Amino acid sequence: MEQSTGKHKIVGYWFNEQKCQKFGVQDLTAACKRRGIQLVKIDMNSHLEDQGPFDLILHKVTALYAQALNNNQKATNALSMFENYLKKHPETFVMDPLPGVHKLLLRNQTYELLRQHFKHDEKVFTPTYVELSTRNIQENAKLVKQANVTFPVVCKPVTGGGGVEAHEMAVVFNEVGLSEFRLPCVAQSFINHGAVLYKLFVLGPVWFVIVRPSLKNFYAGEQETVFFNSSSVSKADSQSPLNQLDPDDMEDDLPKADPAIFNRIVTSLREALNMDLLGIDVIIDSNTGKYGIIDVNAFPSYDSVPNLMEHLVDLLVMRMDHPTPEGIEQVAESKKIPTFTSSDHPQEDSGVDTG
Repeated sequence: MEQSTGKHKIVGYWFNEQKCQKFGVQDLTAACKRRGIQLVKIDMNSHLEDQGPFDLILHKVTALYAQALNNNQKATNALSMFENYLKKHPETFVMDPLPGVHKLLLRNQTYELLRQHFKHDEKVFTPTYVELSTRNIQENAKLVKQANVTFPVVCKPVTGGGGVEAHEMAVVFNEVGLSEFRLPCVAQSFINHGAVLYKLFVLGPVWFVIVRPSLKNFYAGEQETVFFNSSSVSKADSQSPLNQLDPDDMEDDLPKADPAIFNRIVTSLREALNMDLLGIDVIIDSNTGKYGIIDVNAFPSYDSVPNLMEHLVDLLVMRMDHPTPEGIEQVAESKKIPTFTSSDHPQEDSGVDTG
């Protein structure tokens, strides 16, 4: 099948209904139209050959993969059709390529990639972690110790990017508490970070940092397990008691954020994953000043990113005009890094240029 010709470029997209509503597809359609791009919704229940051709496919299929991992046959069939279409049409640029997306489906795989990729970086790390699949307290204690995981720990669902469930987590303070969380899970050492989360939103060679509230400092002990939704705790306007520092911790000076280190993280992960659309959650260790990557997501919300649709359409145009997916070379365009801090959650001077 020939590629689309003529004045208009055709971008096929697939998001689930929740993503369509939250992301603002109508705004994206209007922004595309202004640039001569026709945005077409892909129907995963029909043959893609009858819907194309496409110059580019924009997708968020992680939700389908999460369903397929839970033995949802409809999702499995849709993904099989989608993957087969992409194999038959290498001329169609895919945002983002599936091999990179696959590496972000399971948190333990993501953390292993991060561990390997940054093991020689003196300032960037991912907290130690271990996958747990049993409620046996002695077995879990052994696994935690072997992996150098320290209490308190954050227990997270193994599957990332699968909807609301992926954000349901718990802070666990001792071995007994490990048996209280839904299994299987990833238990990751909790790092005190002054209740500040840096969300790096990547749009190809352009990235933004949004400062958000995060969990307050916690310490090991005999406390009861704290269950929380990470999305709710880190909303810009969140007033959860879980993100309010205790009086003693308020006296500590927070390390200042260095945009150059954020840029290094973005550059490295774009190269490792060969992806354009990334959300990277970073904390700064209150004790060491090191930068901990605690999650990486494909095609994030981009909540609070200014002029989002214009930036995204710029990226779509760039990829259709110059489809070579050499991520590291294109990061060179980020010498003047646009950064943005959400005014909904003002912080002390973070060291990030918000001008």
